[in-house]
Amino acid sequence: MNSLQVCCGEFIRIILFVLNFIFWAAGGVILGVGIYVKVSLNDLKNVEVSHDTLNTSALFLITLGCVVFLVGLLGCCGSLTQNRCMLLLYFTLVTLIFLAEIGLAIAVYANKDQVTESLEDQFKTCMEQYANSTESVCVDTIDSLQTVLQCCGEDNATDWKAINNTLYATSPPSSCCKDQGNCNYDNAYKEGCFTTINDFVNSNSKYIGFGVLGVAVIELLGMSLACYLRTYIMKREDYEPYTV
Repeated sequence: MNSLQVCCGEFIRIILFVLNFIFWAAGGVILGVGIYVKVSLNDLKNVEVSHDTLNTSALFLITLGCVVFLVGLLGCCGSLTQNRCMLLLYFTLVTLIFLAEIGLAIAVYANKDQVTESLEDQFKTCMEQYANSTESVCVDTIDSLQTVLQCCGEDNATDWKAINNTLYATSPPSSCCKDQGNCNYDNAYKEGCFTTINDFVNSNSKYIGFGVLGVAVIELLGMSLACYLRTYIMKREDYEPYTV
């Protein structure tokens, strides 16, 4: 094995280690934030998000943080120790994640109309359950959406009249207004929540696309580097015995 191959192999090993060290650190931060939110739910009463929403967000952050942390740690250890088994496992995990993301993206794009209709139906159902106070999760979700997004109803504030013309004849839920102590249809948020979300996605679709593309490129880069480094180690072992 000539000196150029050795230099390239060592360079790839360093790049792979640095890349995964960043992921490992980011995973640790995400995991830490998720754990902090989870254990501090009772101390976050002033946040304009419901208890259930915070709890769900905390669990999501903990799960995401664990995955990123473990994958990054595996990549760091594999490149640092030059262990072929670790590199193969790292390559396999990143490949599975990459394929799952592609499959999810294709499924959502192919069924985007059905997905949109399903979300609309679920939102309407949640509004009905909110009006009847039969589901606390829906109450918390609707209040969080309307407060954070500064929206009201599905398309506009009058949607609440259609849900329950008796209960919401003169005013929508208090979360529809900035001044929740004095809420009525005159000072309620004009935009509906579903309309607000659609407008946000449509106006930022380019940035969302760039973000997804960036993640895909990083994953492909990690897969390629791991594959090259593992091949380099195998070739080097053909020239000289190497013990991990």
